Amino acid sequence: MKKRKDLTFIMIFFLTLCLSITYLFQTSYAKYRKQLEGELNATIASWLIKVNNEDITQSRTLENEIIPVFDTNPYVKENTIAPGSTGYFDIIIETVNVDVDYNVEIVDSKEATDLQDFVLKQYELNDSGTRIDITDHTFSKDFTKNTEQTKIRFYFVWDDDEATQTMNNQDDTSYQLDNETTKISLAIQFKQKNS
Repeated sequence: MKKRKDLTFIMIFFLTLCLSITYLFQTSYAKYRKQLEGELNATIASWLIKVNNEDITQSRTLENEIIPVFDTNPYVKENTIAPGSTGYFDIIIETVNVDVDYNVEIVDSKEATDLQDFVLKQYELNDSGTRIDITDHTFSKDFTKNTEQTKIRFYFVWDDDEATQTMNNQDDTSYQLDNETTKISLAIQFKQKNS
């Protein structure tokens, strides 16, 4: 019987000990839980580009023509071109509402039926007075965000130099007989610069 009393005492003791420990853990090792909600607000960078005063954000072509200015030549009728003629045109890019740095690439994209010797030769930025040669029919330059206005003046020529021309004199004459006008087709691409 003594064994039974001892066993009962031990069981009561352990039960009391377990309940005491449980109580102590609940009061001293409490779990704190609180759920919160929050929002991250961020401003999205603007991408509003104007070329020659036209918003190009939603369009693929310029509505207005780019108007060339031909250098005067006493041997060529005004506002017409002939082999050796030169001139320029301006592209004005407004990116005051562009919040990222970007690259502009302008390519003289010739088709087989275009006057091959009517080419872009040089460009000048913002009336700086410094002309820079164009290579491979491509202008490419990086610009910084939120620029008020960038003026790019492109200088063109009907190349009549035998060392660099693609067409000979007979090709020039044949082109004129088949075409009253000619053009320089430009592909203008804007790309965001990434880090």
